[in-house]
Amino acid sequence: MSEETPKISVIVPMYNAEKYLSLCINSILAQTFKDFELILIDDCSKDKTLEVAKSFNDSRIKILQNEKNFGTPGATRNVGIDAARGEYIYFCDNDDVILPNALEIFYSTAKINNADVSTTKKSYYAQNPDFSDMKDIKVTFNPNPDPLTPVSPDLKTRIYQELLNGGINITPWYSLYRRNFLLENNIKFPDEVAEDVFFSFDVVYATSRIIKLDMPLYIWRQHLSSASHNPNRLQKNISSVVALSDYIEKKLAPLNDRNLTVLALTFWINHVMASYVLPFIQKTINPEISDEIFKALEPHFGEKSSFVLALLNLYFQGKFVMQENKVLSINLNKMIPENQNLKNKLATIEQILKA
Repeated sequence: MSEETPKISVIVPMYNAEKYLSLCINSILAQTFKDFELILIDDCSKDKTLEVAKSFNDSRIKILQNEKNFGTPGATRNVGIDAARGEYIYFCDNDDVILPNALEIFYSTAKINNADVSTTKKSYYAQNPDFSDMKDIKVTFNPNPDPLTPVSPDLKTRIYQELLNGGINITPWYSLYRRNFLLENNIKFPDEVAEDVFFSFDVVYATSRIIKLDMPLYIWRQHLSSASHNPNRLQKNISSVVALSDYIEKKLAPLNDRNLTVLALTFWINHVMASYVLPFIQKTINPEISDEIFKALEPHFGEKSSFVLALLNLYFQGKFVMQENKVLSINLNKMIPENQNLKNKLATIEQILKA
């Protein structure tokens, strides 16, 4: 590895990962491509994650520690972006593994095609999420039957094809990114749930120099997760819906294409609600759930809390018998926002979700 500019900076955000971290690091150090630095960033873990990271003796490893817990992998990835020296950046989650030739294939594809991003939609899913040895792992291929379409230089077409029609996967570890491209376009992860949506939207918005691969290079350890009952976590999950809605409206406004904006809002609001809010509601549905939601939101959002509550009601109509929830009805009747912008947004969202 050259002292000044390694070809790739591999960034791994770490939090309470002592059980799986060794296998992750070993899979990176065993790459056929050798010219990289490995940046491990600990987000104030409470277990022995940091000890595991320090147990590796390899000059390519750089270990960083956040001064406080950020609580999201995106914010920790940003620390890695700032510290990176590589020509390209690759993100890996601390409990997953990459195949031995992953970096070599990503890098050579990007260089040959002069790409800002080389990416794939394919990965392997571990049949046993508690696997501890690459020799024993059995994996299931996650197929992508869709043909690889060229990335359009037209921005509207690109947004539709790549973001809304599944042309690329938004998860960061599916792609290798040219570092200067990220820096020049000020592309980082926001402090939001579903930060990968914001990040990938910025990437696709900024470039058509994206080259697609048709092979799996990553093994995803898919854990069975339970929805949190913590109102603060619920507040953060729901707030991402509001933030993403505002972001999409602002990002697409210069294109002056309301149909595209509506499509984007529909797609991503449904994605975030289904991924981060619906599991919580499904697990905790009871007559007091909307009151819990409102109390969790009110200190942070004020009158916007009623907008989020109404948004939830619209989304979950048909999924739950919400008319039996008297608390929800009272809140909706008493707290419809007076702010005209919120009224307009609520009307827009209602129209979208009813379409």
